Amino acid sequence: MSIIVPVYNAEPYLSACISSILEQDYRHLEIVLVDDGSTDGSGRICDEFREADDRVVVIHRENGGIAAAQNSGLDAATGELVTFCDNDDLMSARMIGRLVEILLASDADMSCCRWFNVGASSASELRDSMAGEPPGRFIVFDDPAKHYQGVFSVLLRRLTRSDLYYFSEANWGKLYRRSLFDGIRFPARRYAQDVAVAMDLYQRMGRVASCEDRLYYWLQRPDSVSHNLRTTDYYHDIVQAHGRCFELALADGILPARAYFGLHAIERERRSVVTPADQATYEDDRRYVAALRSRLTLWQRVRCTALHWVRALEVKVYDRTIHRRR
Repeated sequence: MSIIVPVYNAEPYLSACISSILEQDYRHLEIVLVDDGSTDGSGRICDEFREADDRVVVIHRENGGIAAAQNSGLDAATGELVTFCDNDDLMSARMIGRLVEILLASDADMSCCRWFNVGASSASELRDSMAGEPPGRFIVFDDPAKHYQGVFSVLLRRLTRSDLYYFSEANWGKLYRRSLFDGIRFPARRYAQDVAVAMDLYQRMGRVASCEDRLYYWLQRPDSVSHNLRTTDYYHDIVQAHGRCFELALADGILPARAYFGLHAIERERRSVVTPADQATYEDDRRYVAALRSRLTLWQRVRCTALHWVRALEVKVYDRTIHRRR
């Protein structure tokens, strides 16, 4: 199986990330490190790991963004199973083995685990303290596209005990059959490249295995793109990506609740306008969002709006707490 790691200027975190992958209990790995034109020491670190372990493959390319790097990794990967890891995150040593186990046991198209939102200063210590945790339970379910759109509020997940039906568009923490990506690649130069292909992938899947084990360590960095980038182009990409999910969901008879929530990025896009070009982009997107919302029935809009306000409150709490971890 193949693990794809897009790498860009991650020198302070990269060695720990790659080491956590190489320490996997499951040994039959191909680690594809895609150096996306790094200008710090990240490329050198990749080469050092390649020299030390023949499971590591390194691709050096001109900077093209995370989508282009992910696509280069997919093109180079040879495993029948594939997953991704961000270049500043960590994996539990049990992660790949557990995801392979439940995927094969259930004949699923994708398996996924839970994760920790953790500050960079405490990630390694937490990972070490969790090393001896026994495997948790897992469930298997169909219709992943429906669950992706409908199960996203933390409060409602807890009240209905549906946590294991939740998964996001993030490509880490998931193990895919590589064939799911046949004919699908991430759109280049997009900030929301994972959202843009989420429904395409989930509509292809027949079955998902989801475990309660927390096996991925998602580092919260205040200097990351998702924390700091607030341009009109950034919000334009978010709106367009969720718009595609919205259209695909409606066409499949699925209530596009998560996409409806994502389309509210149009409000932040309005506040980001600086130039006449920004204003033109915003006006086009505003009309696009209005046209999408007009396709909902009254009952669909009521349900989507209710879920939106619950989730909006949760995001406010999240932004004031977890996103500020160091």
